[in-house]
Amino acid sequence: MSIERINIREINENDLNQVVELIVRLKSVNEELDVTNYVKESINNDKVVLLVAEDEIDKTIAGIIRFIIIDRLFYEPRIKAEITYFYVKPIYRRKKLGVTLLQKAIEYAKLKGAGIITAIYPAGNDIADNFYDKQGFIPLNKEKYKTCI
Repeated sequence: MSIERINIREINENDLNQVVELIVRLKSVNEELDVTNYVKESINNDKVVLLVAEDEIDKTIAGIIRFIIIDRLFYEPRIKAEITYFYVKPIYRRKKLGVTLLQKAIEYAKLKGAGIITAIYPAGNDIADNFYDKQGFIPLNKEKYKTCI
């Protein structure tokens, strides 16, 4: 697959089923969860941007990137874009589609007023670590957790 035929754009209602399928793959979630409603809420939220990479030949969604705009009152730069989902179908990997999606997300983040973009993903994801390192991301915060049970 060549990425020359890929168009990156904002999601629309017609993309819903394909995007839900990609999020289910990415998160390995049980299909009983209401991912469809979650994606619809993302579409209607002005603080969320969900971009799709569409193969113009067969209209397949080849990848997605989702970020949320966060106002960090006590930090500079104040507005941050936080990548929460980023997935490229295996057949489209190793063709710079991920880099292209990220660059487009950065463009959209700037338009939303963001001065910084971060990515949140599970600890131990070496593929994501390597990808973001290659793209010039540096550590910002450290997050730890403990269950409340």
